[in-house]
Amino acid sequence: MQTHAKHRVEHWAQNAQNISALNLIAEEPLSIRVQGHSYAVVMRTPGEERAHVAGLCLTEGIVDTPEDLVSIAFCDGHDTNVVAVTLTSARREMMDDILNRRAFISQTSCGICGQDIIRDLRSFVSPMSGGPRIPLEAAMRCFDALSEQQALRRETVASHAAAVFDSNLTLLAAGEDVGRHNALDKVIGKLFLDRRLSQACVLVLSSRVSYELVQKAARARIPIV
Repeated sequence: MQTHAKHRVEHWAQNAQNISALNLIAEEPLSIRVQGHSYAVVMRTPGEERAHVAGLCLTEGIVDTPEDLVSIAFCDGHDTNVVAVTLTSARREMMDDILNRRAFISQTSCGICGQDIIRDLRSFVSPMSGGPRIPLEAAMRCFDALSEQQALRRETVASHAAAVFDSNLTLLAAGEDVGRHNALDKVIGKLFLDRRLSQACVLVLSSRVSYELVQKAARARIPIV
């Protein structure tokens, strides 16, 4: 699937028309099924679906470790818009309350829309105490490095990104998407599946730091945002 494509666009300014071809970012639904049941439909930019779903499963509290997963796979080899998650039997028994709630649609503009009950937001996030400190100048270097990871933004000027650095401020991974929380789920999922999430120290975002992004960072145990 394409992450972006050229389209004919008409611009109107002061009654003057200008026609040009612009790269527009793609946005398509991703249906996520857990244990054979529909869990969520997420509007996202195609690409890195396994990482995206793994990150969402962690940040939603469906899993805590990679060992909770049996598989993350496309339902149809030709259809990358449907991904199925299979949990271990032990984890499935622990997740009845979450998995039995009705499925929801998560828009790219708001990653919190699907939460049914407000108390769910706090039920699986524990506070982080202490943690590392970094100089402001070092944090700004991480922020400046984010643009280097935004190939899709250079093509479309319309994507968000998230990048994670270790305690030495070495880049571990980055994610990009039309939706800010999708970009974060993708980068968290990459490190989660690679079993490198414990190395995460600093998270840099292209977007405003809204509640759901802080919640996702807390679930991933990333101490600095």
